[in-house]
Amino acid sequence: MPQPIGVLVDKNTLAKSMRGRSTTERIGLYRSVARELGIDIIVFSIENVSTSQNRLTGYVPTPSGWKRAYAAIPTVIHKRVLYRSNAPLQKLKRLHRRGTIFINPPLMQNKAKMSRTLANDLAVRPHLPQTFPYRWDLLAALLDRGVGIVLKPRVGSVGQGIMRLIPRDGERVELTKSSTRLLSRAALRRRIRASIGSRRYLMQQYVNLARYHGRPFDLRVPVQRDESGRWRLSGMVAKVANKHAFLTNAGQGGLLLPGETALRHAFPTSTPDIVQRVGEVAVNVAKAVAREHPYAADLGLDMGVDVDGKPWLIEVNSRDQRYTFHEAGMEDAFRSLYRNPLAFCAHLMQLVESGKSWSPQDNP
Repeated sequence: MPQPIGVLVDKNTLAKSMRGRSTTERIGLYRSVARELGIDIIVFSIENVSTSQNRLTGYVPTPSGWKRAYAAIPTVIHKRVLYRSNAPLQKLKRLHRRGTIFINPPLMQNKAKMSRTLANDLAVRPHLPQTFPYRWDLLAALLDRGVGIVLKPRVGSVGQGIMRLIPRDGERVELTKSSTRLLSRAALRRRIRASIGSRRYLMQQYVNLARYHGRPFDLRVPVQRDESGRWRLSGMVAKVANKHAFLTNAGQGGLLLPGETALRHAFPTSTPDIVQRVGEVAVNVAKAVAREHPYAADLGLDMGVDVDGKPWLIEVNSRDQRYTFHEAGMEDAFRSLYRNPLAFCAHLMQLVESGKSWSPQDNP
C-alpha cells in the first residue's frame, strides 16, 4: 500500500474541521483533491506526533468523510501551519534531521533572513523595497532624507503591529496605524518604543501603491510547484485598503477582488503588460527562495504595483492565506491552490519510492 502524504495543520483548525465547523483552512478540499489525484493523505497536528515511536494519530479520507487513523510518520509532509513556540519547532527539526521532507520547510518565516536571501538575487533585487533592522538613529536619518517607512515585526502576519511613517513639514512625522497622527520626533520615538517593546522590528521603504477608486491596493500572488515540479501561478487577488487606511490585509478589513480587476482600473491601457511583469517577478522570487530552501513549493507573495506600474515584492509568506481567493469569488483558482502542492508532494513521493533525489533545478 502506498505511503500517505501528510498534511500538517493547526490543532484547533483540525478539531473544528472534524466537528464540521468552518475554518479558513478548508480541510474538505484536501479530501476532494486527494480523491481526484488518486493519492492517500493523512491530516494531522504536531501535538499528535510521537517522534520516539515514529507514529502519529490523524485523519484519513473515506467516501463519506474522515476516519481517525494511527500511522507511521509520512516521508513527505505538506506543512500548513506556522509555529512560534519552541516545542513544536524542535519536533519539526528532529523530523527534518531524520529525512522527513517538508513542503514548506520549517524556519522559512524569518523576514530578515528572507530579505537577505532575496537581496542576493540579481533578478529580484530591483523589486525589493529597502529593508533594515529597526534602529532609531537609522530611522531618523531616513526620515531626514524624506523617505517614507513601514515598520513591521520581524515575524508576524495579517497586518498586526505595522506602522507607516511619512515625513512631513519640519520635524513632524505622520504616523498611521489604525488612525493617523502628526507627531514630533520626540513623541514619535516614545510612541514606537511603547508599541514595539522588546520585539524585533524591520524598517521597510514605503511604496506608493496604485489606487482602486482612490484606495491603495496590493496583490496576493500565490506561486506553487505543480505535479511536474514547475512553478505555477493560479491567479492573483487584490487587497484594497479601507478608506483613509494603508493596510490592505483582509484581516484588517480590506476589500478583496480579482487582481486583474484592480489593475485594469488603475492601468486601463497597460493591464496585460503589468500582469505579465508581476508574474515574472513572482516566479523569480520563488526560484530565489528555492535555492535557499529546496522544498519551498507553496508561497504566498504580497506584491505591490506603484503608481508608475512597477512591481514590488513586499513580503514572502510560507503559509498562504488562501481564503482570500474564495472571498474574491475566484473558486477555480481557490481549488487549484490546494491541488498544486498535493500534486507536487505526490511527485516527490514517486521520486522517493524510486530511489531518486529532487533538485529545484530539475524543473525550473
